[in-house]
Amino acid sequence: MLNFREVQAFRAVMLSGSMTQAAKDLHTSQSNISRVIGQLERRIGIKLFERQIGKLMPTLEGQVFFRDVEHTFASLRGLEEKAESIRKRGSGSLRVAAVPSMAMVAVPDAIHVFAQKYPDVDVTLQVADSLTVCQWLATGYADVGIASEIFNATSVASEVARRSYGVCITPLDHRLAGREHAITPEDLIGERFLSLRSSDVMRKRIDNACLIKGEEKRILAYETHFAAAICRMVARGLGVSVMNQLVAREYVGQLAILPFAKRIEFVTYVVFPQNIPMNMLAKSFADAFRDSSG
Repeated sequence: MLNFREVQAFRAVMLSGSMTQAAKDLHTSQSNISRVIGQLERRIGIKLFERQIGKLMPTLEGQVFFRDVEHTFASLRGLEEKAESIRKRGSGSLRVAAVPSMAMVAVPDAIHVFAQKYPDVDVTLQVADSLTVCQWLATGYADVGIASEIFNATSVASEVARRSYGVCITPLDHRLAGREHAITPEDLIGERFLSLRSSDVMRKRIDNACLIKGEEKRILAYETHFAAAICRMVARGLGVSVMNQLVAREYVGQLAILPFAKRIEFVTYVVFPQNIPMNMLAKSFADAFRDSSG
């Protein structure tokens, strides 16, 4: 099998026309270049150079061999350029799984940022609850996930991407819309309230925060899996709600967004498969998600 160092030395001599210059180009000694060329000639059984009146001249066989060497080096340059392109622009596809609230708000912003850096990468966005998102990451169905709660902790790795807090949202013409103080659970007594599905971890936290001496005083009128749908329904006058401020702020001008007296924290996680090195595209998307719409 050919030795790359020997072929590299031969090419340097052919390009420079001298062992002295080839030695300088390869940062070695002339004697080392001469020794390596000799090794190559013995390895392939071909005499590559003749000395004529102090000059080093390639033999016919050496010239033919050089053409093949140049073809090989051209292929290597092509591989280097391809690797550089993959490093800068990416290649292939990225599978993102996200909970509905983030899929409707922050994830599109992150995909937009990601696409500026990797325009040739195909991105697939799948929407599901946190449990399913974690399952998809654990089974390799997705490359990166955005979740509100972590399941399968032994199969997935997670990082907190952002924290936000609950706000009260009402129609623009609602009696509470002009309040200057934070909305309290007492302010919601008798109000038609729009909720997330009962299986949603944030639904339970919001319900607990709205209890008055352990009793429910709201009118639980509607529920849905999608926070964005709640915002739209509130804007249409169907009731009031308590919502993640990241989602609510997308509807500025369509509904009133008011501080809520009870502190309800919404945590959003970036999820990766456990015990698998994070691939470059997944890491870049995660960085874009953390940075966008901070």
